[in-house]
Amino acid sequence: MERKATVKLDDLITEIEIQMDETLTYINIQTGEVITLSREEMRAAEDEELLDNYPDWERENIEQAIKIIEDEDEVYLDFTLRNEFHEYELIEEFIETLDKAEVREKLFGAIQGRGAFRRFKDGIIEHDVERQWYEFKEKKVKELVMEWCKEKGLIIEE
Repeated sequence: MERKATVKLDDLITEIEIQMDETLTYINIQTGEVITLSREEMRAAEDEELLDNYPDWERENIEQAIKIIEDEDEVYLDFTLRNEFHEYELIEEFIETLDKAEVREKLFGAIQGRGAFRRFKDGIIEHDVERQWYEFKEKKVKELVMEWCKEKGLIIEE
C-alpha cells in the first residue's frame, strides 16, 4: 500500500519519550494519526469479548485495536520503538561528550548499579550540564525517529 500521510515529528518524539512497557504505538499511514493502546486493550480485542462489557472510553480504544489486528491493507504501522531506544546507552554516550574529565568520571560513577537514573539526574544538575543533556537527548531521539521514518517511507512534518 502506498504511504500517503505526513506524520508529525513532534508527535513521534513525544511517543518515544512516554512509551511504557504496557503500551503499543501505531501510525495510520493514510492519515498520519498516532495511536497508543494498552496491552490490555489489545488483548481484549484479540479475545473478541463483547464490547458492551467495557466503558465507552475503553470501547473506542478496543475498536481501534480490532482495526489494527484485522488490518489486511497494512494501514497501521507499528511504532513501538522501545527496543531501539536505550536511554542508558544514550546517557553513556552523552557523558563521553563532556569536556571536563572530572565531571565525566563522577557521572560514570553515578550510573553504576541500582538507582543509576536518579543519580544521573542529580549529577547533571549538580555539574550544571542538565541543559546539555536534554539537548543531546532530544537530538538523538529526533535522529532515531527520522531514520525510522525514512526506512518506512514516511513523510515527516517538522
